[in-house]
Amino acid sequence: MKDMLKIFKALSDGTRLRIVEFLLQGERCVCDIVSHVKRAQSTVSIQLSKLENLGIVESRREGKSVYYRISNPAVKKLLSRADFSKWMGIDRKKIEWYPIVDEKNCVGCGMCILICGRNVFGYDAEKRKSMVVNPYNCMVGCDNCSVYCPANAISFPQENRREFIQSLIRKYDLLSKARENLKHMGVR
Repeated sequence: MKDMLKIFKALSDGTRLRIVEFLLQGERCVCDIVSHVKRAQSTVSIQLSKLENLGIVESRREGKSVYYRISNPAVKKLLSRADFSKWMGIDRKKIEWYPIVDEKNCVGCGMCILICGRNVFGYDAEKRKSMVVNPYNCMVGCDNCSVYCPANAISFPQENRREFIQSLIRKYDLLSKARENLKHMGVR
């Protein structure tokens, strides 16, 4: 119960929630986190410190850069139950973006399961292979699972992923939606 209270306390702040949601995609350096949440470096550092003190994230230093990742598996489990049925207000099933596991190449390491915080993957214990169990939970544009896969066993339906995402931005007029969201956040 105490663990869950810590998690809910951590996620009760909008900036911390955006940080944690971003870290569900995998380890990130502070500079990437600042860019993603669009807050001042000092604000992000304060929130990361709070998340670290609550045992939600952990950090490691590499040269001058500090990298953060989710350290509490309960956070991933809790957020994996979140509703991912929409992306930017669009029914997720209308967007053909999901990973495909090549069973012949999969070595069953489970790396994809560990780095994905959206419960996209499962494990077939009999075959000793990873498999896609919730394809539409995949964050549109995220391909970390394929980047981290040591066996190069994960692919996506689109050959040119950047072009695909840009076409979605145009098709659904996401730039105007993004600007509107920035207004609501008080960003000009």
